[in-house]
Amino acid sequence: APEDLRRNVLYEALRCSSSDAESIPDRLKLPLCVTWFWFQYRQQNHPDQQTNMSCLQALVLGFVYGEADADPEFKARMDGLQPGGSRLQLDVAHAFSQWQNCMRQSLHLNQLLSFPLPEPQCSWLYCGPLLHKLQNALLSHSSTFTELKVLLAERRRVLLETSLQLQ
Repeated sequence: APEDLRRNVLYEALRCSSSDAESIPDRLKLPLCVTWFWFQYRQQNHPDQQTNMSCLQALVLGFVYGEADADPEFKARMDGLQPGGSRLQLDVAHAFSQWQNCMRQSLHLNQLLSFPLPEPQCSWLYCGPLLHKLQNALLSHSSTFTELKVLLAERRRVLLETSLQLQ
């Protein structure tokens, strides 16, 4: 089948339109479509809006953090995050586990469809300890997201804004 058709099948499975994904760099198309799908599911089935939003923000900030050429000040601030509490938050762990499962299944579907979207570098997509610390910081201090966003270069800030608007 033509690549456009295979890509549309993948977008349809993730309930994402091709027009939504147009403004996203190719390397992030699949992870962000998966994230939007996961977030819609979370909103419908787990109505804790505050936890859902902080997990979404943590995931998208984590994508930016994982890129090799991420902004040094941003990386330093992220590396300096302190652990939130001594106990793992089960609802957050469950949310991130659901995202990982969605990502894994989407990688399999992308492979089955002969890679209509580029396969992302999975090693930089998800770092559990970092995301849990970041999610806790986002939930605890409402200014954390804005402080981190300011440290990003303009193109990454635009990507971050776009990613969060398409939820």
